[in-house]
Amino acid sequence: MDPTAKAEKERFRKYSPEVGLLLCAVWDPIGAGVPIDEYESYVPIVWHLRSKNAEVEAIAAQLDEIADERMGVGRGRGQAAAECLSRWWYWRFDFPAEFEASS
Repeated sequence: MDPTAKAEKERFRKYSPEVGLLLCAVWDPIGAGVPIDEYESYVPIVWHLRSKNAEVEAIAAQLDEIADERMGVGRGRGQAAAECLSRWWYWRFDFPAEFEASS
């Protein structure tokens, strides 16, 4: 495995649980009362889109499609979740290091 792929695999392993928590907290198309890991199987889909620099609209469309086609619940929560996930991704991975506080 090349070093870039290995680093990405490690990054996914380390941070994907946070994406799962965000999906549960912000997207949650089924509603309250589901197990905290209910949306874990959708993390790789969202991760892949975000790692390929997909726009918020593309992520929102994918989340709405999942909610509609796989869960049988209405669309509409994808936009807010995609915006939150994109902000999380920025602060977690894209924020320029030169702006980080040094102690």
